[in-house]
Amino acid sequence: MEEIVIQDSANNIDNNFLSKYYNNWLFEITFSFKSDFKKTKIIRDYLIAIFDFLEIWMLWKNRFVLIVDELNNNAIEYWSSSESDNKLFFKAQVSGSEVIISIEVSDAWDWKASKNSKEMEELRINRLNKWFDNHSSIRWRWLFLIITKLVDNLYFKDNNKNWLTVWINKIISK
Repeated sequence: MEEIVIQDSANNIDNNFLSKYYNNWLFEITFSFKSDFKKTKIIRDYLIAIFDFLEIWMLWKNRFVLIVDELNNNAIEYWSSSESDNKLFFKAQVSGSEVIISIEVSDAWDWKASKNSKEMEELRINRLNKWFDNHSSIRWRWLFLIITKLVDNLYFKDNNKNWLTVWINKIISK
C-alpha cells in the first residue's frame, strides 16, 4: 500500500489520483504527517475528496471529518512531540449498498504524559461509567464522547514501534 507524506497542501486530489487507491471495491491509503495542527486541514481535504469519490452521504462525510479531526488532534496534542511523525490509515470496503470504514491513527507516543493502550481503555471505562454518557456540553467534547456515539467499534493498541494506535470502524449505508 502506498503512503502519502503530507507536506503543505493537498495537491491534485481528483478521481484519477484517487482511483489508484481503489481496487476491487476496496480503498486503502496511508498518510504520514508531522505532528502539527496545520496538517489536519490537509488530511481533511483528502478525506472529503475520498468520501466524494466513494459517493458517501454528506451526513457521514461530515461525521467522519469530525472523527478524524478528533483522532488527529488528540494524537498531536497528547501523544506526540512537535517533530514526531504520525500516521493515519484509511480503509473503505464497499459491499453492495454498505461501506465498512476503518481508520487508524498512530502517534509517536513520545510526549511525557503519553498513555498506553491499557491506560486508554481504563480512562474510557472510567469516563463512560461516570457522567460522561449523559454529558451534553458542546465544550470539552473529548475523544470518547464524540467517537463512541458515532462509530461501531473503538479500540486502542500499542504497536511494535512504540506508537499508540486508535482504531475505529463503522458500517454505513451509501
